[in-house]
Amino acid sequence: MSVYLIILFSILSITLADPTPPTWPEKYHVEFVFSLPYANLHETTTVDYDNTTIQERILFYNGLASEFLLETDTYDIIVTQTNQTCFKNMEPHATNITLIPMFPDLTQWTYIGQNVVRGFLCDSWQWIYTPDGFNKTNVYNFYVDTSSGQPIQYHMLGYDVVFGSHFDEYVLDYYTYIPNYVDPNAFTLPSICDHPHNNIPHQFGRNSRLLKKLFPTIPSKPDSLFESFMKKYSKNYESVDEFTKRKAIFYENYQYIEDFNQKNSHMQLAINHFADMTLDEFRKYMLIPKEIAAKQKEFPMETYQPQMKFSDLPTEFSWLDYGAVSPVKDQAVCGSCWAFSTVGAIEGQYFLATGELKLFSEQNVIDCSWNATHPSYGCDGSIQAFAYEAIKGMGGIELESDYPYLGITGYCGFSQEKRAAAIQSYYNITNSEEAVKEALYNMGPLAISYDAGHLSMVYYSSGVYSDKNCSSTNLDHSVLLVGWGDYPGTGEPYWLIKNSWSTHWGDNGYFYISRKNNMCGVTTQASFPVLQRIH
Repeated sequence: MSVYLIILFSILSITLADPTPPTWPEKYHVEFVFSLPYANLHETTTVDYDNTTIQERILFYNGLASEFLLETDTYDIIVTQTNQTCFKNMEPHATNITLIPMFPDLTQWTYIGQNVVRGFLCDSWQWIYTPDGFNKTNVYNFYVDTSSGQPIQYHMLGYDVVFGSHFDEYVLDYYTYIPNYVDPNAFTLPSICDHPHNNIPHQFGRNSRLLKKLFPTIPSKPDSLFESFMKKYSKNYESVDEFTKRKAIFYENYQYIEDFNQKNSHMQLAINHFADMTLDEFRKYMLIPKEIAAKQKEFPMETYQPQMKFSDLPTEFSWLDYGAVSPVKDQAVCGSCWAFSTVGAIEGQYFLATGELKLFSEQNVIDCSWNATHPSYGCDGSIQAFAYEAIKGMGGIELESDYPYLGITGYCGFSQEKRAAAIQSYYNITNSEEAVKEALYNMGPLAISYDAGHLSMVYYSSGVYSDKNCSSTNLDHSVLLVGWGDYPGTGEPYWLIKNSWSTHWGDNGYFYISRKNNMCGVTTQASFPVLQRIH
């Protein structure tokens, strides 16, 4: 009898043992949809990956944009104006390029049982990680079809791994997976790359960078702070000199964060993936170039004339209380803050005119603002004035539901039949706190720009922001001004601003910034559009 029990228990133990996590071949073809649920962004992606020949092709939105990683060369094909343009990274590579896998390494993940995902019964693996020095926990889940072994979904809730500026959610839904196969023509460059441009845009490779950072590297043992940082954000350095340089920068930034938190109680900072970058590098790669942002001030705009005495303004006010502000959006991996700022102002104007809050299309603005006289640069940045001009010139703007956000620069697809609002004119506001308050109170939410090129802003999470190093003239990020008041408990006078980095960043997507001395240039370039009746 005991022998039978031993056999029975042995069978049960084998049956109940956790399944072995899948491993991925050196070569495969995969198709998936990369989603940012809160931003309602769904990016179709097709990848041919061959690590045996060090080649990879990544197609976004069925080839609207694409990236080629070919042993020692990288190419980006993106839309500029009405055509696709090929850019080649001319920087020399000491070694072969590291390809970007489309699946995480699950060998150290924890099996958590079975779940139904997209109608498939799946084996589920999870990794939960809070690195030293980080104030948020990242949760990763991967789901594999129990019957076929096909990957079904990867889900991540954690820090925005490209911008490093806000907590966010990402989902990869896999629909096609063919192991040990690639498209025979995948690595053949199109003819437009016969003579590629070498003046690469700031956002070169941004889509593949996001995919690369999505999959975590798990520390196998307790690491130093810098080693944890490297593994957390998949940092790889090409030489000992580069490693030493980045480590020194990291600890300099870490010390800055620690010192700031010890000396200041009005806001707190924390490490994120920018910590191995200098401030100059951050500004170069992550923000609108200041020379582009400065064109807003140079652009000839009519100045708004106040309609009431400044002394009659209330001590606090917010358009959030009146329903004139749309939910916080997420610009994702595109330098399109200028479009979000512009559209936020249009949404406010539409609400004031009709009593309805409708969501308008940032993608419409990004795609259709190319103009020889007033050049915009799509995901590489622009200004609100050029956006106003483009919308006015087109004759209107579509709703977000008709022209959804892509997160990359596309072809202009504006349709007069689908236009939902039109701009009649637009106004600049005198650079003063009282003038901006009056315009905000009487004319609705305002499109503004400010100096965001400081680690203290990138890591903001609560309190009233202030930084003595913040400029009131050198601006590089665009947002929506929605209110003002005095902060509870401290009485600090603040502006209330809606950002476009999702609700996971800051105070549910908003931030408070001091009104003293035009902190960071909030009042320097405020503007708003006036809508034209079209129905």
